[in-house]
Amino acid sequence: MGLRQTPPLRRTPMHDKRTVLLRTLAAFIAVLVLPLSRGVRASEITAGDISAIIDRHLKVSVDDPSQFAGDTDFLRRVTLDLAGRIPTISEVYEFTNFPSESRREDAIRRLMQSGVYHRNMATFWRRAWVPQADTREFAAVSDDFETWLIQRLQDKAPYDQLVEEVLLVDQSRTTTAGTMPVGFYTANQSKPENLAASSTRAFLGINLDCAQCHNHPFSRWTREQFWQTAAFFARPNSEHPAQPPKVRVPDTDLEYEPALLSTEEIRWPETLDSVSLRRVLVNWIKTDNEKLLAKNAVNRLWSHFFGDAIIEPVDDLSRDEFQSGERADLLNELSQAFIDSGYHLDLMIAGMTGSHAYRLSTASLPKTPDTPEASASTSLEWQHAKVRGLTGEQLYDSLQTAAGLPAERADITRGSGRVRREFSSQFYVEQTTMAERSISQALTLMNGSHVQQMTTARGNPMLASIINSPFISPDDQIMTVFIAVLSRPPQDAELNVVKRHFETNTTANRESQLGNLFWALVNSPEFNTNH
Repeated sequence: MGLRQTPPLRRTPMHDKRTVLLRTLAAFIAVLVLPLSRGVRASEITAGDISAIIDRHLKVSVDDPSQFAGDTDFLRRVTLDLAGRIPTISEVYEFTNFPSESRREDAIRRLMQSGVYHRNMATFWRRAWVPQADTREFAAVSDDFETWLIQRLQDKAPYDQLVEEVLLVDQSRTTTAGTMPVGFYTANQSKPENLAASSTRAFLGINLDCAQCHNHPFSRWTREQFWQTAAFFARPNSEHPAQPPKVRVPDTDLEYEPALLSTEEIRWPETLDSVSLRRVLVNWIKTDNEKLLAKNAVNRLWSHFFGDAIIEPVDDLSRDEFQSGERADLLNELSQAFIDSGYHLDLMIAGMTGSHAYRLSTASLPKTPDTPEASASTSLEWQHAKVRGLTGEQLYDSLQTAAGLPAERADITRGSGRVRREFSSQFYVEQTTMAERSISQALTLMNGSHVQQMTTARGNPMLASIINSPFISPDDQIMTVFIAVLSRPPQDAELNVVKRHFETNTTANRESQLGNLFWALVNSPEFNTNH
């Protein structure tokens, strides 16, 4: 008996249509999936991936534990960078007395989930985008702009969306103060030329300032390009809404229409208002082939966590000499990871602070005959971390923390931070790697009323608690002051010096002695720097 053959499938018109439909759908899915398969999908990017990129480029490994900062140094550094203050006494004890393999990752995670983290990073981005608010003239801009930033950072808004919201804010809308980033326009006096210079510098790392008045022989950008960028911030012509506006160069007859800083042709919408006009610029910024939006953000974050930026100066990334070399390679790879992550700020920050490079000690390792002589402008052979001075905000918040005052205080809410803002302005530093205080700043820290009040139990809850506690020994009192101010216990030699001084100074009571110790430590270089 032969095998029964299956009759051939009869092809019907319906079957042919279904086959065509399925093949078309499969081809469409393949087109969508193919670009993703060539790179890392956003969901696959982790903080560990970013840390690995950094350590590979900087050639940092875990083979030599002596190169890394100690536990208390690391905790102090990461708390200052993420929370904008030194760690509390309880945070120091928890970190050092209950060590685990994941304690550094746990500390980073805990800090990034705190309210002070969002406040600290809001100040960082406000300073990068609206530096004018550090001046007396525009100081009032700071509170509302940072309030908006805190809210958006807590919402986990992607970085490119934050930039879009700043550039596309509609000033004509009436809204509750503090819910829109109008301060960017206020600080730039809503002038097209000011907005063009600030936007390109803050969001793209492009310095157009020199091109405003003339064509600089060594600059990539021309005067024409400056004013073409400024035209995106000009007021559209209400009588001709389809026609791009022109901006006139002061004291000349020259007028320019909007044009991008590339050869890309603009497709204008049918009607133009202020927001749709700027949206053309924003769309180009987000799709620019040079990835300057991502590079600028990564470069600025790097300067915050490592001292100097990958490429200096931070507002001149497009110069030809920065397009190749080790530093350019690192910036390119980190920027691509930032884009692939969906511009996830917290992921990039966790990756930077979780890297082995971030853990390096500030102490220089002894040189050997094999130690390469590195060029500071091109090499990525990092031997140690940079010592950085505290910003005005970090200094104020750290003094409050050292004195046992709440880390999250009522005086940093919108509209009521006058004392903190004035103190921070007085202790403003241009570059944190230049850790020297001016003479006036040093004298204010030594003799100012703010610090003087903290040398008494009445103005310093930390001192009051250890003085009034019957079960704490004199040595433990000294140790507690050291931990509160320097985030570490005293060394044996330091403890002996302090005890001898207390024993010989018999005219001062215990409160005065401990208050003097607090004063001496907050005026030390160790308190005023991040190491």
